Amino acid sequence: MFYRVRTRLTDTPGALAMLAQHCGNAGVNILALQIYPELGAVTDDLVVETPDSWTAAAVVELVSGAGGDEVSVVPCATHDLVDQPTAWLKAAQAVLEDPDSLPAELTGLLGARVSWSATEQVRAAALAEFADRARSAAGSPPASAAGSAVVEYELTEESVLAKIGPHVVGAARLHAFVDDGVEASLEVAPAWRRLGIGRQLLRQVSGLAAARGASELTMLAPPTEEGVVPVLAAAGMRGRIRLTEMGLTVHVSLAGVRPIGHLAAR
Repeated sequence: MFYRVRTRLTDTPGALAMLAQHCGNAGVNILALQIYPELGAVTDDLVVETPDSWTAAAVVELVSGAGGDEVSVVPCATHDLVDQPTAWLKAAQAVLEDPDSLPAELTGLLGARVSWSATEQVRAAALAEFADRARSAAGSPPASAAGSAVVEYELTEESVLAKIGPHVVGAARLHAFVDDGVEASLEVAPAWRRLGIGRQLLRQVSGLAAARGASELTMLAPPTEEGVVPVLAAAGMRGRIRLTEMGLTVHVSLAGVRPIGHLAAR
């Protein structure tokens, strides 16, 4: 069995050696390794071969026992053994030829994960910029549904999750209700921004808020966040944006928003 493993290790001498020793003792062969250094820690991306009887849960237990934190394990195939810089270059070529292939290329490269290393965020942003340039050169707008065959939206009474397979790549949630308003949060994983996911999340969480009787949605954003205005405009919603000590405060009117969710039918 082949598995792709991602974990964080402390940036100390011997941490990776301990993981390798645990794998060797268990009969697990490390076939590929990518290391992404960060401040005080490193993110390791491995492809391993295990005995046929091993499950993903067993691999998680092995890596966690060797000091790994934030462990994720997914089945993979031999094509995941490709050199990562080469894979990113091939993805860049594919995106330049077909900008709408960006979601699929990012899924193949990043495995539809929510967290990325700083290196992967820079690479993903560069790939998205290639897609934007290719669209501009061709005179065609971005795909309206961010790859609708890839991204699915899961609703509860107080949240909306954007998912690719079992992986969450974006989320919007309702929090405290105050009078006729509600505080909300919205986040899209860095590699999946500028693809229409934020617009869809905003529309749907606004529908959930309207179903709860709210007339205004309030969100906070960092003062350097540049995506607020484009998301509001793309969603066709009106909002007031103020700069406060806590960052940007965004007040979104829910007038005319159609209620959605289980409460809308009550």
